[in-house]
Amino acid sequence: MAEPEPSPPRPSPLDALTRRLGLGDKSWGRRLTLLALLLAVSVAAGFVISPGLYSQQIPALTEEHLGKPFRANSPAGFKAGRDYEIVYSAMTEQRRQEARNAVRPVYDLNPDVVEQVRGAVKLAFGQMRARLAEKAAQESAASGEGEGEVRKDGEARKAAEARKPKKPAPAPTPEELESQRKEREALQGDFQEALFGQRDTALEADDFQALLTNGFSEEAEAATLVLLERAYGSERGPLFIAGSREELTREGPQGITVRDVRHSGEQTLPGNAPNVMDTREAYAEMDRFASIPGNLLPDAPGVQRRAVLRLAKRMVRPDLTINIAETNARRVKAADAVKDAVIALKKGQRVIGDGELVNETHLVILQGMRAQTDRLDLIQLQVGGTGLVALLVAASFVFCRTAFRRFRPTRKDGVLLGLLLVLMLGLMQLWVSIADAVQDRYTALPIEALYYAFPVAAGAMLVRFILSEELALFFAVVLASLAGVMLGNSLSFGIYALLGSLVAADRITRARDRVGIFKAGLIAGAVNLVAVLFLFMVEGKGLTGDTALTAVFACVGTALAVPVMVMALTPLIEALFGYASDIKLLELANLNHPALKELIVQAPGTYHHSIIIGTLVENAAEAIGANPLLARSCAYYHDIGKGRNPLYFGENQKGENRHDSLAPAMSAVIIKRHVTEGLEMARQYRLPKLVADAIPQHHGTRAVGYFLHKAIKEQEGKENPQPIDESIYRYPGPKPQFREAALVMIADAVEASTRAMPEPTKAKLQAQVQKMINIIFSEGQLDECDLTLKDLNLIASSFLHTLEGIYHARPEYPAGAVGGGTKGPPLMVASGAKQDGKAKTA
Repeated sequence: MAEPEPSPPRPSPLDALTRRLGLGDKSWGRRLTLLALLLAVSVAAGFVISPGLYSQQIPALTEEHLGKPFRANSPAGFKAGRDYEIVYSAMTEQRRQEARNAVRPVYDLNPDVVEQVRGAVKLAFGQMRARLAEKAAQESAASGEGEGEVRKDGEARKAAEARKPKKPAPAPTPEELESQRKEREALQGDFQEALFGQRDTALEADDFQALLTNGFSEEAEAATLVLLERAYGSERGPLFIAGSREELTREGPQGITVRDVRHSGEQTLPGNAPNVMDTREAYAEMDRFASIPGNLLPDAPGVQRRAVLRLAKRMVRPDLTINIAETNARRVKAADAVKDAVIALKKGQRVIGDGELVNETHLVILQGMRAQTDRLDLIQLQVGGTGLVALLVAASFVFCRTAFRRFRPTRKDGVLLGLLLVLMLGLMQLWVSIADAVQDRYTALPIEALYYAFPVAAGAMLVRFILSEELALFFAVVLASLAGVMLGNSLSFGIYALLGSLVAADRITRARDRVGIFKAGLIAGAVNLVAVLFLFMVEGKGLTGDTALTAVFACVGTALAVPVMVMALTPLIEALFGYASDIKLLELANLNHPALKELIVQAPGTYHHSIIIGTLVENAAEAIGANPLLARSCAYYHDIGKGRNPLYFGENQKGENRHDSLAPAMSAVIIKRHVTEGLEMARQYRLPKLVADAIPQHHGTRAVGYFLHKAIKEQEGKENPQPIDESIYRYPGPKPQFREAALVMIADAVEASTRAMPEPTKAKLQAQVQKMINIIFSEGQLDECDLTLKDLNLIASSFLHTLEGIYHARPEYPAGAVGGGTKGPPLMVASGAKQDGKAKTA
C-alpha cells in the first residue's frame, strides 16, 4: 500500500499576502519590481497632489506694510496653494465678548418678599396693640384699690367730688421720665424687631411716637398695607422692585432674565419694562398715592399720615435681586460655546492681489499660512500624499484582483497605468493653474466652470480602449479619488470624475473608429452635464447662471477634449508599449497584413481555416458580449506558426502525409512546434500582447489526440509495452485566460471536427458543436476564463448558425448548366455540393 503523501506546510502570512496580491508564484525580483513601481508611482502622484511643495512662497508681510500696496510676482497676486483653515484670534475674542454681552443678567425673583413684608406689618401692629392693651389693663388695676369706699358714699359723694375743682397733675420726676423713656425705647425696639427683624433699625422717634399716640390703630395698619400694595402692585399688574435703576441700565440694557426661585420658572423682560422699578421709583409711587386727598387716613393728623408713609417706605425691600454667580456662569458658558473664528481658504483662492492695500486680515492670513507651511509640514504633506496614493492603489488592486478573474495586469500594464496616472494628475495641476489665471482675467467666469472643463474622463477611456474594462474601473476609482483630493478635498469633483470616467469607459467599448470615439465622448459629456446640475443642487447652489455655465463647460470639455486626448495618446502608447486598441485591431483584421499574406502563400489551407475561425468567433463574441475585433484578430493569427512547416498539417497536405514515416512522439513535437514558432512570428510582426497570447492559449493544455492515440495503439501489440510520457503529447499551455482566446479554442476544435463531415446537416452540426464544447469543458480548459454556462449555450447557438451558412446544401447543377452552356473552363464546385460521394468545401 502506498504511503500517503505528506500534507503541504501551512503558508505564512507573508506568503498568503503575496499570493493574494498575485505575487506568490513570482520571484522575489518581480515582487521587488512591483513594489518599487508602486513606490515610484505613489511618490510621484503624492508630489503632484500635495500642494505647497512646488507653489509660490508665502509673502513675509509685517505690520510695517499695513496700508501699503502689495507687489506680487504675478499679475494674479498671491493665491493659496492648498486648503487652509486659519484661526483669527482677535475676531474670536471679539465674538466671545459679543456672546458674553448678549447674555442677559439673571435676576432672582422672590415672591415671598411681599408676603413677608405684609406679615411683618400685621405682626408688629398686632403686638403693639396687645402691649398697649396690656399696659392699660395694668394701670386700670392699680387705680381701682379705693373704688369700694367711694361707692359707699353714694351718688351724693360722687356729685360733690365732681363739683370740686381738679388739681393739676403733678410733674413727673426725673426718675419717672427716665423710666418712661426706657419703656418707650424698649417698645420701639420690639416694634422694629417685629418689622425688620432687628431692634436697632433707625425708625424716627417722631414717627414711632405718632403711631404710639394713635395706639397703632387698625386704620394705620391698613394704610401701611395699602401703601405697600402700591409699591408691589398696581392696576396694571404686579410690579418687580430691583435694587437700583443704575444697576438695571448697566447690567441689562438688552433686558433681563427673571428667575422665579419658588417655581423655578424663567421669563425675559426688556430693560425698560414698565413693571420693573427700583426702590426710589417705588417711593415716588407711594408719595404720589399719598398726595391724593382722601387716599391715606383722611381723618388723621398730618403727623400720623407722615409716620405711616415713612414706615411703609422703610418696609419696601427689593424682590428682584441680581444673581452675579449665575450671570457670570452663563456668560462664561456662552463664550466657551463660541467656536474659533476661522478664515477658510480654498486651493487657488486669491489671498491678496497685486497692488492691493495690505490690511490686518492679510497679516493674520499670511501669518497663519506660514505657521502651517513650515518645512516639517511640507514633509508631512509629501508623506501623507505618498501614503494615501499607495493605500488607495493597493486596496483597489487587491479588491479588483479578488473580484475579477480577468484582472491580471502585467508589469508593462502597471508601468502604463502609473505613467498615465501621474500624467493625468500633472495635466490637471497645470490646468488648475491656467484656470486660476483665466479667472483672474475674467472675474465673471466661475472658477468651477473652468475646473470641471478638464477632460478627467480621458484616462479611464484610454485604459479601456487599450487594455480592459477591469483595469479601466481600477484606474477610474484611483484617479477620481485623487482628483477630488487635489482639488481641495472636493467630494463633488471626485464623484463627477468617477461618473464621467465610468460612462466614458463603458461607451468606448462600442467604438470601432474615430466617429465612435467622439460618440462615446458626447454621451459622457451629456451625463456630466446632468451630473453637475444634480451635484450643485445637492450643495444648495440651485439652478443659477453659474451652475448652468459650469454644466455647459463640463459637457463641452468632456465631449470634445476627451476624444481628442484619447486619439492623440493612443498611437503613442501603442508604439511605446505594443498594445492594440480597437483601431489597431481593425488594422490587424485587414487581410493585407504581411503575416497573413505570408500565411496564404505558405499555408493556404491554414489561412482558409483561420478565416472560418474568425467568422465563427466574431459572431460568438457579439453574442456573449466579448470583443469581436479582438476575437477575430486572435483567430486570424492563432496558427501563423504553421506557415513554417505547412505540409505537416492536414489542411495543407495534398495526398502525401509526412507523418506516416515519423514516430508519433516526433510528430507530436513537430505539431506543437507551431506554437513556439507562432510566438516568434508574433514578436517579429510586433503583434499586440493579447493577439500573441491567443497562440498558445487556444490549445491550452490539450493533448495532440491523433498521435497520442496512435502511440497507444502501437504499444498495444508489443509484448513489453513501454509507458507513454503523456507530456510529450500535450501542449504546454497556458489555458485560455480571456474569453476571446477560449472562443478561438472552441471554434478551432469545432471547425476541425465538422470539416470532414460527409453530410453536415443541422442536427449533425448541432450534435458535433455540443460534443466538442462538452469535451473542452470537461477537460477543464475553460477554468481560467470567465465563460459561464449561459455563455457556452450562446456560443453553441452562434456556431451552429454560422456553420449552417458555411456548409449549407445546394442542388446539384445539371451537366449542361455548368458554365452557362458556353465553352470554357468548368466552374468551381459550390460549397457543400457532392462530388464523388464526398462533401467538398471551397
